[in-house]
Amino acid sequence: MTKLLKYIVLLLCMSVFANKNLAQEVEGFELSLNKDTILIGDHITLSVKCKFNPYLIPSFPQLKDTVVPGVELVRELPVDTIVNQNIISEYVKKYVITSFDSGHYFIMFPIIVENPDNIDSPDTLASNIVQFHVNTIPIDTLTYKMYDIKGQIRYPITLREILFWVFIILGAIILIVACIILYRRWKNNQPLFGKPKPKVPPHIIAFKELSLLKTEKLWQQGRVKLYYTRITDIIRKYIEGRFSILAMEKTSDEILADIKKNKVDEIYSFDKLREMFYTSDLAKFAKYQPSPDENEESFKTAFEFVTSTQPKETVDETSITEEKIKEETNV
Repeated sequence: MTKLLKYIVLLLCMSVFANKNLAQEVEGFELSLNKDTILIGDHITLSVKCKFNPYLIPSFPQLKDTVVPGVELVRELPVDTIVNQNIISEYVKKYVITSFDSGHYFIMFPIIVENPDNIDSPDTLASNIVQFHVNTIPIDTLTYKMYDIKGQIRYPITLREILFWVFIILGAIILIVACIILYRRWKNNQPLFGKPKPKVPPHIIAFKELSLLKTEKLWQQGRVKLYYTRITDIIRKYIEGRFSILAMEKTSDEILADIKKNKVDEIYSFDKLREMFYTSDLAKFAKYQPSPDENEESFKTAFEFVTSTQPKETVDETSITEEKIKEETNV
């Protein structure tokens, strides 16, 4: 209370000794509150209104968190200026304040006014005093009873909560399984949806490609290199599909070595197959021009190799296909 009285006395003294000429230029300086009584924590608006000649410059105080002891600043609103006929300017500054302590509070503002003609000697004016009261929430001390803070309550788990997590887990499992299935189908070049097409046996593919090669008559057109490239590619794909040997990525010698390891040479003449590969390498890489008999013999060797090494259980099923290819190719 003593500090507040000193604050008021200081402002009054400043007001008394202020420039007398300035008093003639100031028409009004007033503080006001929109409420005179509030509950703890409620907001109240403090308005600062002053009127000056337009050439004077007012400087409103920059309030901190605490306006006066027990009163706190919530937010500060911008200055609103009204000019009347270029004679008197009205300035309105508003502050939103609150208090969390019950009691009676007094507020008085100083304001600094500068004259552009004498900016080194600003004048300070003191406002009127406003007051408001802060009430607490009334408590009936006769019937009021204090209770201790209750501990955490654990409610029983319901069936709905269990089913929710069960569905989430099942959904995640189904999604993971579906992703694995789709990835495997994509990796094996199978359709992602629907039944996969039945895989064509490698010997059937080889017979069809040999039949097509025979009808194209490449070596008869002088395209010998392409002719032998096609023959070796057909045999390489067949070896890869039939014996699981990565023939497409190996040289002729490496393929022949793997064939011996898999004992394929016991089924078909190893010398004939080696002769076909060597003739093919010479034609593709050494610009060798085989004779027509060599060209026919290479084709015959490829056809006989597929026929001799095809799975035994499919011989009856593919006998009609072989007979048809033999008729078309005259082998």
